[in-house]
Amino acid sequence: MERTRIAPWAVVLPLALTACTQQGDKNATSAGASAPPPGIVYEANVPAGGVAPTPGGVIKAPTFTAEGAKSGETLFGSMNCDGCHGGGAVGWVGPSLVDGRWRYGGAPEEIFSSVYYGRPKGMPAYGGVIGENGVWMIVAYLKSQATPSVVPTTNYETTDSAAPPAAAPDAGHTTETSAATPEQMLTKYGCVACHAVDHKVVGPALEDVSKKYHGQADALAHLSVKVRNGGSGVWGDIPMTPNPQVPDADLQTLVKWVLALK
Repeated sequence: MERTRIAPWAVVLPLALTACTQQGDKNATSAGASAPPPGIVYEANVPAGGVAPTPGGVIKAPTFTAEGAKSGETLFGSMNCDGCHGGGAVGWVGPSLVDGRWRYGGAPEEIFSSVYYGRPKGMPAYGGVIGENGVWMIVAYLKSQATPSVVPTTNYETTDSAAPPAAAPDAGHTTETSAATPEQMLTKYGCVACHAVDHKVVGPALEDVSKKYHGQADALAHLSVKVRNGGSGVWGDIPMTPNPQVPDADLQTLVKWVLALK
C-alpha cells in the first residue's frame, strides 16, 4: 500500500497555533487579574523599543488660571516650601523650581506627582496635607514663573540686563506678625507639613521632641537654633529645613510650647 506523505509544516503549524492560543489565554488571564499600575506619562522618558507602557489612572492637569496660580503662591509660602526652595522658588537648600531643570520631569503632571507623593532624600509628600486641588495650585504657581535670565551652574556671566539670582532669605528677617496661639503658628509657618503633635509624619512627633530634651538646661536655646537653621542626623536622614521666615518672638513661643508638651 502506498503511504501518504505529510508535509512537515502541516504538523508544525497546528502546534504553533495551539501554543499561541494557550499563551494568549494565559496573558488574558494575567491581564484580567492585575490591571496596569497607576502612573503618569513622563515627558522626557524614552520607551524601550519605541513601545510606550500603558499606565492606569493617568494624571491629567487641569486648566491653569491666574487666580489658581496666585492661590498657589500663597500656599507655597504657608506650607514653608520657600524654607527649602527659596522665595519665588529660585532655590536655596532645595533646588530651584523655576530654572527649567527637573530631576523627575517638568511637565505639570510630573511636578504634581513629585509634590503629591514626595521624592526620596527630603521631599515630603504633601498630598495628604493640602489635597489634590492644593497641589495643582502650587503647580500652577510654579508653571507661571518665568525662567530666570541667570541660572547658577549654567551661566556665570551677567550683563546690565541680567538680574542676579535672588538672595537666600535672611535668617534675621522678622517682619512677620505673630499668630495668636502656638497651634495657629504650626499651620502658619508650615510646621504641619512635617510634624504632628502625637505621631511621626516626615519629622518626629512634637511630643517625642519634648521627651528627648526634657530637663536639659539648654533645650530652649538648642532647639531655637535648630528650628532657625535646620539640621540633620538627630531623627534620621531626612533633614530639618531652615525656617528663617519665623519671627524671633514666635520662634521662642513655639519652642517653649513644644518643650511643655507631655
